[in-house]
Amino acid sequence: MTSAAATLLAPSAEDGPLLVNGTSHINGSVFNDAIVKRNCYLHVRGNIKGSLTIEPGAQVVVEGSVDGKVFNKGGRLVVNNRGVAEFARTEGPPEAEAGGILKIDLTTIASNWESLAKRTDAECAAVVKADAYGCGVDPVTATLKEVGCKTFFVSNLAEAKRVRAAAPQSVIYVLNGFYADTGPVFAEIDARPVINNLIEMAAWDAFAAGANWAGGFAVNVDTGADRLGLTLDEAAGIAQRIRSSNHGVKLLMSRLENAAQPDHPLNHRQIGHFHELRRLYTDVPASLADCDGIFLGSKAHYDLVRAGPALYGANPTPKLENPMLPVIDLQARIMNVFNFLPGQALGEAGWTATRPTRLAFVAVGYADGFARAAGLEHNLRAAIGGRLCRVVGRPTMDLLAIDVTGLSDQRNARHGEMVTLIGGQISIDDVASDGNSTSGEVLCDLGHRFHRIYYAS
Repeated sequence: MTSAAATLLAPSAEDGPLLVNGTSHINGSVFNDAIVKRNCYLHVRGNIKGSLTIEPGAQVVVEGSVDGKVFNKGGRLVVNNRGVAEFARTEGPPEAEAGGILKIDLTTIASNWESLAKRTDAECAAVVKADAYGCGVDPVTATLKEVGCKTFFVSNLAEAKRVRAAAPQSVIYVLNGFYADTGPVFAEIDARPVINNLIEMAAWDAFAAGANWAGGFAVNVDTGADRLGLTLDEAAGIAQRIRSSNHGVKLLMSRLENAAQPDHPLNHRQIGHFHELRRLYTDVPASLADCDGIFLGSKAHYDLVRAGPALYGANPTPKLENPMLPVIDLQARIMNVFNFLPGQALGEAGWTATRPTRLAFVAVGYADGFARAAGLEHNLRAAIGGRLCRVVGRPTMDLLAIDVTGLSDQRNARHGEMVTLIGGQISIDDVASDGNSTSGEVLCDLGHRFHRIYYAS
């Protein structure tokens, strides 16, 4: 097997030795022997289980471990065994009892964070709100802490408590702000609210003074038109508070509304507004860019960038090839297979056969969060036996109907077989596009009826 200037899935043992004649990035573990030819480069985001031969001038970087013999003939080997494997675990119902199996690659989440962190001189924080976009806030936080992430953003205090348990020394910002009577909890876990209006700021000041609490907060400013945060005038009006030694402002932040469109004129306008405002907040760290904004360049980075969906494999550059690696794999179990004649219908799914059709029904539906936004007009697909098959009709609470009529080998669509809904040929962005949704929504909606496997590749 030869690979040059490519990012590949891990080869299977049947492929024979991995022969690298150029530059190759392998997403996963390599279970067969690997030979890296002279002056070539191999990056494995996982483990190498077989033997490894490195010819003169070749370079090999392994994010996991090398378990077989190493024959180094004059090259360079770097092994970054992060210890991520200690966070591997399973959750949910047993595999045999679940309708679907959701696999989450912790090593790849770590690799995605490192990839984003290398694109900036600013600190790279992780956004783990909404249960780490459905991927599990506890193992994700622990994994990212292990590879050097120091700052986390969450939605609420319940998530902040989980982050504090997984990353005891981290800085935690709570995006939903400050509410009455929550002050003692913020102090107890040393979390920082993101202040979104002057009422919250007054309540925070009253709590901090009454409790003699010196913990800080972030000031969120609306530099665009999303109406979330202080106005520019309000933020400028309170800037004088930083002259006080106990002003409490730990971060000045805003959000680019069109960062996914690099040429959008509002990006330049928002960066300009934020730049001018920051002049008033001398020595206060600033944050403007989320994961899309990271790719706008250093002018948007300031002191802290916030990595969100891209950590979990979503594409932060929608019009370009995805620079992130896929994190999740979702498979569903076939519950039944039926033949439909023209005119026969699936009532709840809103579908009627127009030709002789064979449908496989899999045990995943909107109760599991899959394709929740998809109505009758969608292009959802499933991979069965290496072939993409169309999901027909509207997903119901517990079932998806998949057209398997054209499969050359119907044995792949038998009762009890597994089909792939996300992974391999089907990216998280494909599911979002095909289901008239967004990558973030698809991730966040992933339910907990699946048998979940957290693993280190």
